[in-house]
Amino acid sequence: MNQDLESLKARVRHLSVMIFDIDGTLTDGRIFWVPNSGWTQMYSVRDGMGIKRLQEVGIEVAAISGGDSLSAQMRMQSLGLRHVHFGSQDKVAHFEKLLELLKVSADRCGYMGDEVVDLPLLKAVGFSAAPPEAPDEVRAQVHYVAQKPAGFGAAREVCEFILRHRQKG
Repeated sequence: MNQDLESLKARVRHLSVMIFDIDGTLTDGRIFWVPNSGWTQMYSVRDGMGIKRLQEVGIEVAAISGGDSLSAQMRMQSLGLRHVHFGSQDKVAHFEKLLELLKVSADRCGYMGDEVVDLPLLKAVGFSAAPPEAPDEVRAQVHYVAQKPAGFGAAREVCEFILRHRQKG
């Protein structure tokens, strides 16, 4: 489904909400055991800066994750995300609640995810993206596949694409 540049530009032109999966999208998917702390992941400050830049121009950034960890909770809090759902087995249900809460239509939303469980939500939004490590069936269904790896700039790349091509004002 990957699209030509003009079609992609049209999809992000009026984007008002961008949602990210966490594990495998904002991280590289690895987890680490830290004695006396538990499991943790690593995050890119560059991806975080991309998210902050979206927020600065008025795009609401949210996260919907099937996982739940203290490190993910702390990272989303540090980024100032107001809408975060952890442990979600039905991401579309959380997405629909978010649409209602923010009073926005699905075509004005984007989602970046990396797994087959993300496919229903990736298909429900106006703009979908995945990191290059996503399975073939996910990459085939999204509008945009990042060139940078997950946890190492993929989210920043998507944010920069949105910023470059969104309608100003």
